[in-house]
Amino acid sequence: MKTTMKTILLFLCAALLFAGCTGEQPKTTDPIATAAADSEAPEDVVIQVVPTEDADLPLSPDAYVGLYTDEGGDLVTIEKTADGYAMSVVLCERIGLDEGTVSASGDGVVFRSVDPDGNPITLLFFRNGDGCALRAEESAWAPLPAGTVVTGFERTEALPSPSGENGEQAGADDQKRESKGHYTFQPKICSVFMEEVFGKDMCDAWYNLVDAVLAGEDTFACKDQYTYDWMMGQFPEHCLPILKELIDYAWDRENSVVDGVATFTYLVPPEEAKARIEEFGEQIEGMLNEVFEDGDSDFEKCLALYIYFSDHYTYDWDTYEKMDDEYVDYTSCARFFRTGIGICHEISSAYSYLLLQAGVQATTMSGNRSYDHAGHQWSYVRINGKEYHIDPTYVLGTGGALRYFLMTDEKREEEDSYEQATFFAVSHYAQDHPHPDYAADDDTFRPLWDHEFEALDRTTHTVVCPGEENENGEWTNFRFDYSGY
Repeated sequence: MKTTMKTILLFLCAALLFAGCTGEQPKTTDPIATAAADSEAPEDVVIQVVPTEDADLPLSPDAYVGLYTDEGGDLVTIEKTADGYAMSVVLCERIGLDEGTVSASGDGVVFRSVDPDGNPITLLFFRNGDGCALRAEESAWAPLPAGTVVTGFERTEALPSPSGENGEQAGADDQKRESKGHYTFQPKICSVFMEEVFGKDMCDAWYNLVDAVLAGEDTFACKDQYTYDWMMGQFPEHCLPILKELIDYAWDRENSVVDGVATFTYLVPPEEAKARIEEFGEQIEGMLNEVFEDGDSDFEKCLALYIYFSDHYTYDWDTYEKMDDEYVDYTSCARFFRTGIGICHEISSAYSYLLLQAGVQATTMSGNRSYDHAGHQWSYVRINGKEYHIDPTYVLGTGGALRYFLMTDEKREEEDSYEQATFFAVSHYAQDHPHPDYAADDDTFRPLWDHEFEALDRTTHTVVCPGEENENGEWTNFRFDYSGY
């Protein structure tokens, strides 16, 4: 139950926001700017607790590590880092503190920082009944005056520790794996969409080709020339992007397959090709373990990667504009992984490829706009037996807008007028390899489309989004329950 001081705090926060903000609200995750360089910062003092017969030993901050929320949407996060501990506080979903020192006292965790005006502020986070509370020990900050207590925090997600099993500091790679997942790179991979569009013979030929390259050979089993031509032209970008830079068709293109044996040429020495595949695999495996956690559902994988793309990658406007005046032949999924920039077909191919590596059935989908017939490519996924459109290009730079996530056919058309009649999956030559009648008609995730992403709570199977001010002047988050997905 909220205290009287909690109600006063929320009222003050709401009043400040009303007076200081106009137009679109900022992202809830955007922290308040820290103090200016010439502002007076608090001294880095660690509380010393001297145990006596009448005093309890202080709890380590380890006991408080986690993500805490209350009914009003306030957040407290305490993490164990390689250097110690980090803490952040967000009140009223808009006012945040995220830089300072963290130490333990006999009562809880002490957080020393500076408020947005550069004034010292000391907060105590402590056990309070079945939950936790936050008290302002020292503060001249109007929204959080000294003595204010905010109660009702409950831990909603435990955060991992970077320590090894023996208590020693783990290396960066060990920390990443312990805190996330244990995904491994798969050089031989193919989606069900590829088989549905191109058939099993081409998928088998693809696996044989990858085996040959990994073994340093230049021949592999393939049914016929037709299978060879289509597999070589369509599979690498979707199933092992780096391969396009390592091999090419046979010198005698028209006779690449003789008696069920196909040949190809290396663009680099065979041993270098294998080494570059291994290097590419290390990059992909690192990304998988950075983004995904063990036990993630297909929905969680799609969302975690969607937000990762939004936060980490940039659209290549220079290449896009250059394409109006000249032929561009350097774009590829592999280039996107190497540079972190790309245009739509590179971005969507990379997104779908990472999902496929993580066990989600994914491919690419293309279409044309009704008003200018411009082409575009995005991702297409199958989760829980249903299909959806995801546009990892359009989300770049939006702060995590969810209107392009798990779209139906109608929603995809609504977002920039891509006509359903022009949709085609996987192949750029739908007239030769038409796909089955795919239909994205499940609107389970419609409630998300009007929101931006704030947090993914895997413990409660909830997506948290910035909410609105209610009739009591409190800011509450929008929460979407994705249980079953």
